[in-house]
Amino acid sequence: MKVYDWITNEAKIHSCVSLVECCVITDEVYNDFTLDCSSDITSLWVADSNNTPDAGTISVSFEEGCGDVLDVFVNGSFSFYVDKGGTRSVTVESLRSLEVRCPSGEGACKGNYSLSIHQKLEEISLPNPVDSLDCYLTDPYGNRFDAFSPDAIECVEIPQDNGRKNEKLLISNGHFVTLQRVILRKKGCLAVEFKRNGQLCKILVPFKFKEQLFLCAPEGTRIKCEISAVDCLAIIQENGSGAWIEVIINVCQSIQSEVDITTVLEGELCKPRVG
Repeated sequence: MKVYDWITNEAKIHSCVSLVECCVITDEVYNDFTLDCSSDITSLWVADSNNTPDAGTISVSFEEGCGDVLDVFVNGSFSFYVDKGGTRSVTVESLRSLEVRCPSGEGACKGNYSLSIHQKLEEISLPNPVDSLDCYLTDPYGNRFDAFSPDAIECVEIPQDNGRKNEKLLISNGHFVTLQRVILRKKGCLAVEFKRNGQLCKILVPFKFKEQLFLCAPEGTRIKCEISAVDCLAIIQENGSGAWIEVIINVCQSIQSEVDITTVLEGELCKPRVG
């Protein structure tokens, strides 16, 4: 094997883990109604203009009254009707209002309605401030890698269209040298562990990034990338709109451009000497 170029350097990776969680809160509303028989549309429920639910399930019963059917309007439009003595339900993605229209006639119509109102809320869920964050490399299933394991991070060259590009660079002695641009891809997974409300939480964070280097790597050479050590640091960051965990990974690496060559040696046929 002939080594054309060999460098050691440190690569730094940044990644972020959101600490904003989505939860669904469900409110239940139940009411009876007694309305004069008329053809007018009557409002039974209206959402708060500043807090429109994301979804809801409506159930309306028509117990007694004039006529045979009760018209039901959802979000200002006719949705369905309910036969006298019956109950019907419907689920809508965005629930803003519920209205009914009693049949024309004498007297009153009676019934009841129920609402299951679902609303998504985002909340910041921070780790316990007295506990430290633990950050380490894992496989995709969360099994921990040793920091010096050669399988912890995949490091391969990304092929370029028309091969590696030549770049003319000025080096420290004032001379120009032509090197080849090499693009590497590093891929792996890490875990961040912390405690929240006494419970141990573990978040897996897959990562993948590209790195550009300049080496003496002419056509025919191959790139050998070896990870010698990895260090991981996790820090909680906050601002007015949210919170997150910033993850910083330092990778110590050795990168070579090499090629196999054949060496020819001249020799003579040897015979054992006479003892």
